[in-house]
Amino acid sequence: MKLKKIFSITEYEDERVKALEYKSYSEAGFLLVVLAFIDLVVRGIFMDRPLSEWIVSLIFVVTYIIYVFIRQSFMKITKDHLLEKEEKRKNNIEEFSFLGTVFLYVLWKKIIQGTSLIPSGMYDWIISLVVFVVICAFMYSLSVIISKKIQKKD
Repeated sequence: MKLKKIFSITEYEDERVKALEYKSYSEAGFLLVVLAFIDLVVRGIFMDRPLSEWIVSLIFVVTYIIYVFIRQSFMKITKDHLLEKEEKRKNNIEEFSFLGTVFLYVLWKKIIQGTSLIPSGMYDWIISLVVFVVICAFMYSLSVIISKKIQKKD
């Protein structure tokens, strides 16, 4: 109670005000995670700094992801609880196609090209991006076709 007095935090009885307050807290938390992720990408990948310099950002991002997942699970704010049957089907198609895309991209980079997963130069970045987009379009189209055929059987 003393902390609320020190920081001049007041409690409101109105639910709308509480909802706005929680929304502002969640936006602030999301902004911090985005900044930590940017720090993680810039220092960890682009500048190739040692792990000791960006481990705190990694821990912060992972902790936030775990917290949000647990919180949504307990509050039953998951896609399974909120989406209708058709929306669930479309969402499952998108998730399957994305996972397939990532798998095929990793397969292409590691086995076919024999290079690292992170592109090294500008030309390699462009080629990797184009290949990723092509694989994504192919996998999404394939997922939609398979889903429609399964739906016709039912």
